[in-house]
Amino acid sequence: SSDLSDGKVYVFDLNLNKYEAVCEQKVTRKKKSIATTIAFNPVNPIIIIGDDGGNVTSLKLSPNLRKALAEKSRSAESEIAKMDKLLSLVREIKADR
Repeated sequence: SSDLSDGKVYVFDLNLNKYEAVCEQKVTRKKKSIATTIAFNPVNPIIIIGDDGGNVTSLKLSPNLRKALAEKSRSAESEIAKMDKLLSLVREIKADR
C-alpha cells in the first residue's frame, strides 16, 4: 500500500506487478483531511488508516480480488515450473554430449 497524501490508498501485489496498483480506495472524507498513518494486519488482509482529524478507516481486501490475485500468482508459479523443467531437459542434453 502506498501514497496517503492524496487521500487514497493504493494496494500493490509486488509478486505480480510493482508498478500497477491492484486497487485504490479513497480513505479521507474531507478534502482538508490528510491520511497520516497506515497499519497492516499480519494475518488477515486488513489495513487501518488514520488521518489528522482523528478518524480511523478500516479496509479489507475484497475476497474476489484476493481470489484473482491467487490465481494469477498460481499461474506465474506454474510458468516458472515449466521453465525449470525445460531448463533441466536442456542441461541433460548438454551433459549427454
